[in-house]
Amino acid sequence: MSKIDICNMALAHLGQEPISSMGQEDERARRCSLFYDPVRKEVLRTHNWSFAGTVCSLSLLAKKEGAAYLYTYAYPQDCLFLRRVFGAAAKNTPFKEIFDQDLHARVILSGLDQAKAEYTRDVNDENLFDPAFIKAFSLALAADLALALTGDQNLAQQMLQKYSLTLQEARRSNMSERVDVHKGRSAFVEAR
Repeated sequence: MSKIDICNMALAHLGQEPISSMGQEDERARRCSLFYDPVRKEVLRTHNWSFAGTVCSLSLLAKKEGAAYLYTYAYPQDCLFLRRVFGAAAKNTPFKEIFDQDLHARVILSGLDQAKAEYTRDVNDENLFDPAFIKAFSLALAADLALALTGDQNLAQQMLQKYSLTLQEARRSNMSERVDVHKGRSAFVEAR
C-alpha cells in the first residue's frame, strides 16, 4: 500500500480517475497532495490505533519547586495525541500540555518524577497501516476531496457518513486486536 494507492481509493469512492503521482500536473493530484497529511493525522488522532500506539519515558526539561506541576517534560516529537502520563506503578497521573514561552516549545507538565507517556505516534509509513484504518482514511480523504473536486455537497455528505460508519467498525476491530488476552491490557511496544 502506498500514498498513491490510498489517494486512488479516495478518488475511486468519488468516481474520479486515478492519479499516477502526487506531483502530476492535475487538479486531483494537487488536491490529494494538499489534503493527504492533514487527513491522515486527523484520522490517527481519532483512536488509539494499535499500529500507532507507543509508550516512552519522558525527557525531563526542568523542575520548578512550589509549582502545581513540579516537572516539565519535553513533548515527544512524533506525538499526535497524548493519551496518558504515568509512573513506574503504571498509575495515571494528571498532566497538562502547554506551550512554554521560555523554552519556545510544547511541553508536558506533571507532578510525577520519571514520568512515562502513552500516545499516538505520527505514523507516515503506509506499510504499517492497519487495513481497517486504510479504508477509514480513504473515506475521510474522499469526504474532504469531494467538494473540492466535484462541487457536490451531497456526495461530500455521503462520504462523511460512510467514513463515520467505517471508523466505528475499524475502532471495534482495532480494540479487539489491542487486548493482550493473557495480560488483559494494551499490547504497546515500548519505545527505546
